Amino acid sequence: MNNVLGFLEAKLMPIAAKTAQQRHLGAIRGAYVSFMPFIIVGSILLVISSFPNEGYQHFMSSTFGENWGNIVEIPFNAVFSTMSLFICFLVGFRLAEHYGDDRLSCGILSLVSFLILTPFIKVAENGGITVMPVEWIGSKGLFVAMIGSLLWTELFCWLKRKKLVIKMPDGVPPAVQESFAALIPALLVMILVLAIRILFQNTHYQTIHQFIYEVVATPVRHFGTSYIGALLTVFSITILWSVGINSGSMVNGIIRPSWMENQTDNIAAIQAGITPPHIITEQFFDMIWMGGAGATLSLVIAMLIFARSKNMREVARLGAGASLFNINEPILFGLPVIMNPIMLIPFNLVPLVLVTIQYAAMKIGMVAVTTGVFIPWTLPPVISGFIVTGHISGSIMQLINLLIGAMLYLPFLRILDKQYRAAEIASLTQTEATLAKQE
Repeated sequence: MNNVLGFLEAKLMPIAAKTAQQRHLGAIRGAYVSFMPFIIVGSILLVISSFPNEGYQHFMSSTFGENWGNIVEIPFNAVFSTMSLFICFLVGFRLAEHYGDDRLSCGILSLVSFLILTPFIKVAENGGITVMPVEWIGSKGLFVAMIGSLLWTELFCWLKRKKLVIKMPDGVPPAVQESFAALIPALLVMILVLAIRILFQNTHYQTIHQFIYEVVATPVRHFGTSYIGALLTVFSITILWSVGINSGSMVNGIIRPSWMENQTDNIAAIQAGITPPHIITEQFFDMIWMGGAGATLSLVIAMLIFARSKNMREVARLGAGASLFNINEPILFGLPVIMNPIMLIPFNLVPLVLVTIQYAAMKIGMVAVTTGVFIPWTLPPVISGFIVTGHISGSIMQLINLLIGAMLYLPFLRILDKQYRAAEIASLTQTEATLAKQE
């Protein structure tokens, strides 16, 4: 096991550290972090309008009218139906921030380029009104929004570095200088984007959106949100945490676009009154990560009940409160779990087992599938299971997961506890012997 840890530290840790610092992944991750509060607020409103209780629905309808749910969902639809617009702006903004370039110009250019690539439809029967369908500006357009924003921002910044700008005389305000400096790079980027749109109009795909969706997004989404993809997701997070790399945000940032579309489909199904079609969503993993990466709340419970060493019981007491809110650094570094050959086995094993059991339970219908509603990652277990599934079976599943996790952690915990207890007894004996000599 020590050889494995040495290999991970020597080979995997540098690669993971470079990946975490990679500017494009960082821009995408930063964009989602900035937009997440609005996604959560929209999801809360959806929970309010779609809470699965007949008495509650009857009370709200009698109090606020039959149409109350549709009114409450207006902000939710405003967020989720136009998600790609916000993400493409934020990705360009964050990447330009990394370069120290004009953030607003890059964000606006990314948004304008996305709109150039997005088809408009002219509705003749309404007097020739031109409309933009929400099909490609919601979750289905995320790949074009993200990839495009990275490309257009890189090209914009490169053109500026090559001095293809209009230089203004000294004394001109900086804001005006930046505006004129952006003219030529922005023009060249938009001409290129327009050429790409025209090119795809002459193919059977018609739009780059359709091409990316069919050729790239759909295969990635199908694999990334499959059972095997779920196993790889949790394992990649725990194996990187094993050497001290906070990998959750990094891995989630890569796979989140695939989860996002599944969640959008599930939300649409809930609104239509049918069963959500997708098992693997971000909320599926929210039900797994009880206490944080490695489902360490199970470890804390086992420590509180079975640990005999003073050191382990003290760590459990100090980390229990944070673990309830899915913060497990006190446990990971205090026990420790990280770089600990004994505890890293269950730390990587438990999430794989829980994913398998939970996936099977949802697949056969024993547990409700997640609805797609977003929750804060600090929401305590059992409560989070009920909210993300809209059913008590979600809470029961989390309780079962906690029990199974504790049972899997327990044999390894006892080995470590025995070592700690022996060390404490030896230390106490040594102290008593020293005192006896002094007397």
